[in-house]
Amino acid sequence: MTSDRRTSWILNGKLTHVLPETAGVPVSELDFIRRKGAVRLVETPDGLEIKWELFSANWASLYYLIESLHLYSGPFTFKYFLSGWFTETIETATEAKMRVKQLMAKSDVHVSQHTFVQDGDVLGKRMPHVLRDTLSDMTAVPELSVECVFDDDSGKFLVQRVGAQSGIAKLFGISPVSVPCLTGNSYDDVVSCAYEKVLKEDVPHYDHVIAAMVLPDHSVNWVPYQRVILPHRFPNGSKGVAVVSELANVDIKIV
Repeated sequence: MTSDRRTSWILNGKLTHVLPETAGVPVSELDFIRRKGAVRLVETPDGLEIKWELFSANWASLYYLIESLHLYSGPFTFKYFLSGWFTETIETATEAKMRVKQLMAKSDVHVSQHTFVQDGDVLGKRMPHVLRDTLSDMTAVPELSVECVFDDDSGKFLVQRVGAQSGIAKLFGISPVSVPCLTGNSYDDVVSCAYEKVLKEDVPHYDHVIAAMVLPDHSVNWVPYQRVILPHRFPNGSKGVAVVSELANVDIKIV
């Protein structure tokens, strides 16, 4: 069976289909991207995937990429590293060329903050239907939501339950002690600010979030998601929030 994926590389401004060896030892793909400044191209029936690291990429290779994009079929999925792996999809070669040039100009940007939150537009087209239904019904479906109780002693919101089909579960499983469920870190401090507002004012809240997260495979990825936060009361009378989130594009531009 022939593979429907075809991998090639732009190395030092030239296209190659075979990675050279170092002292007779094969070098890993990630090593070529990070140490050699190479650009990886993967052609699939769904378009072209392009992977590189902003800080270390060889500019001759990126200029070669810009000049050759018109030879490939879109859409074009960019995977580039800047304090974590970003993923974005661009439909046309013309737009992809412009975006590569923009990213080249920002290759020396230092991202010191790793979690960003921005209020969402409830009338916008980007809002996933699951979140729209949640906001309309003012009901968080248990399988889709994460419930957090407010702890009076610590002043923190503690995760009590993770829905099997929630945004967190899709990446980390249903454990309430997975990385994004832990308290006392910078991610928790940023994302839980909205919880306080929802609890205090007893109103729902909709926003966009993007955060650099260490995934179970130990890679660091920028994860974009949208969420609706509802006031929630637990069976024992404790107050908290129910959060329904969906992995989706966000209106937050970091680079």
